[in-house]
Amino acid sequence: MARSSPRKGEPMPEELKFEQQMKKLEEIVDKLEKDDAQLEESIRLYEEGLRLAKTLKEQLKTFQDKINELNDEQ
Repeated sequence: MARSSPRKGEPMPEELKFEQQMKKLEEIVDKLEKDDAQLEESIRLYEEGLRLAKTLKEQLKTFQDKINELNDEQ
């Protein structure tokens, strides 16, 4: 599946801080739940949400690994 890029001027998910990514994902979910968007826009939002969710999951894994590493040092 082709990976669509963010709209012009929008940062890539990796460039946003964790909290910013979570907020963006929440906004996407809200938009999709309202069901106001056209089909094409809904699909774009869904793709963006999946990318954000994947990035967030990877970051959480990294954070957990770091916490485990710090705990092992004690």
